[in-house]
Amino acid sequence: MSAFGVGISFSAAATYNYNYFDVLADPGTYGPISLGDDINLNACGSTFHRADGSSESYSICDLSNLQDFTLGWVAYSEDSYQILSWYEGSNVANGLETTVSTGTGTFFSDVGNYLIGLYVAVAGDTYVPLPYGSYGATGNDTDLAYDGSTNTSGGFSNTFAVSEVYTPVPEPMAALMLLPGFILIARRERRRRANAKTMAA
Repeated sequence: MSAFGVGISFSAAATYNYNYFDVLADPGTYGPISLGDDINLNACGSTFHRADGSSESYSICDLSNLQDFTLGWVAYSEDSYQILSWYEGSNVANGLETTVSTGTGTFFSDVGNYLIGLYVAVAGDTYVPLPYGSYGATGNDTDLAYDGSTNTSGGFSNTFAVSEVYTPVPEPMAALMLLPGFILIARRERRRRANAKTMAA
């Protein structure tokens, strides 16, 4: 889609130029998660950017008005998936940064490998306010894309593992440092039992 300029006069003193913009969904990167820990989802890597390939690009978290946007978080594991949350219109800002739980009763109830998916869309033929006073026109591209070349984009995280809770095992040196304490406790217990026998005799 090539850039274009359209002059629209809102008053005698103001004329605004518009360029076509597209969206790109970025679901973020996730490392190993211990079962029972929360996963913090963050859509701020997703962009609203010029469709003509210029460098003008904005994080969707920097846009003041997301009324024309839709945002959805999805989780995948092998052949199953679940929509974690879905946001539209004035509610989209609530989905930019959100938290999901792992463990019993959640989609992440078992150890294994998972993916996080993010869906971002902006309505066609609208004008989105940009951070510095201009607007981005969306045109009428509504097909889903994975490279951010249209108004509707989907992206997937790296594969990450949900693992059992890790319980650290004391290192040999740490265990040796505890040994004198155990010996002292054992001696006191032996002395207490000996005194108890003497008093009973």
